[in-house]
Amino acid sequence: MELKHIFDSRKANHKYNTSYPLTPSQWQGYRVDGEPDFSHDQRLSFYMHIPFCEHLCKFCEYTRMHLPSNEMQSSYIETLKNDALTFLKEYPNRTLLGFDIGGGTPTALNLNSFAKLMELYTIVVSQMEISDDYQPSIEATFQTISEEKAMLIQQVGIKRVSLGIQSSIGGVQKSNGRINANKQRVSETLDMLHSTGIEKVNLDFMYGLKNQQLNDIKADIEFIKAIQPEQITLYELRTNMLLTSYQPDKPALFDSYCLLYDSLLDMGYYANFGQNTFSKSKDDKGLSSYLRHRMIEFAPYKGFGISAQSLSRNEISYNEGKLKGDFTDILCKKSILATYTYRLPKDEMLSKYIAVSGYYGSFSITTASGLLGNDFCKFFEKELDFCINEGLVSIQGDMITITKAGFINYGAVFSLFYMKDSI
Repeated sequence: MELKHIFDSRKANHKYNTSYPLTPSQWQGYRVDGEPDFSHDQRLSFYMHIPFCEHLCKFCEYTRMHLPSNEMQSSYIETLKNDALTFLKEYPNRTLLGFDIGGGTPTALNLNSFAKLMELYTIVVSQMEISDDYQPSIEATFQTISEEKAMLIQQVGIKRVSLGIQSSIGGVQKSNGRINANKQRVSETLDMLHSTGIEKVNLDFMYGLKNQQLNDIKADIEFIKAIQPEQITLYELRTNMLLTSYQPDKPALFDSYCLLYDSLLDMGYYANFGQNTFSKSKDDKGLSSYLRHRMIEFAPYKGFGISAQSLSRNEISYNEGKLKGDFTDILCKKSILATYTYRLPKDEMLSKYIAVSGYYGSFSITTASGLLGNDFCKFFEKELDFCINEGLVSIQGDMITITKAGFINYGAVFSLFYMKDSI
């Protein structure tokens, strides 16, 4: 089929975003038993998933549940400890590229369980070599972060905290089931985090939310201008986040991103167009080292906890809890293992990498060629020529980068480099 026809047919299809595979059944033929094999992965990152929240937002696509009892919280941390130490025993002498703790809301844990989580972090890191650019991160909310927890975070050496705001507008928050702190509380929290030694605070904002207008985005910009965190991450509302038929308008999404992008650069943040992470520093790209290595290099990572994802050289896996509606029974287990493991061919790994890099607005030719086992630019010569001639992408050094013309339909652009038979 002609490339232009393929591209045009996908522009209005919301399944082409940064999700891959496009349907759960797409990888069914690659499913294998057991855990992914990290024997060939000397350098990797860790991710620990804390699925507990005090409040569940309507738009959240991640595995989460209401905060359980103190006993269950403590038991879950013990399970994470067991699985992490078991992994280190099987794969010793590894170099740690990054370590993110996310959720859910890690800081929703009671103080005792949170202290155990920070202790676990220290135990794990002490048994590994640390990369030169290592920068761990932990997620929090304004309702659950306290000075005591901030001190524990800083004491174990985590200097980056990421907090979700999504929208500063009360009406938008209410429409999307979100509860937020006011500007004064946000400012006070950032001051507290900085005073305890946290060097980088990232704030998450979203565009495309239900009942969100361009004037609401302008108010968010003024909010950011008043707070001035070190980093900002912008998330587009993807329709696969929702259980409703609501679909944000693509031109409206584009206008919102353009307004946010231009305004953030005017404030002194750095980012390439199409990138969703912004930083006051030119050097850190607005990312923790776990995300930096994952999105740019597709470096391996091991996920611990309910439904956590892992990537080894040849496999992608999802721990128990993926696609489940209730996780109470899993909380009592001594170990949480992979229930979905896929041994993927090179072109499927490449497709996954390109989808993930869509958040960053660009992907590495070197990484793509390595995954493909072939010269990427030659293999996809027709697709690349089409995208360049149409002004959809540009080549900047080693990176293939989305342009402003391409970004409005970024999913359709990136999908031209996915495995042909699966789309």
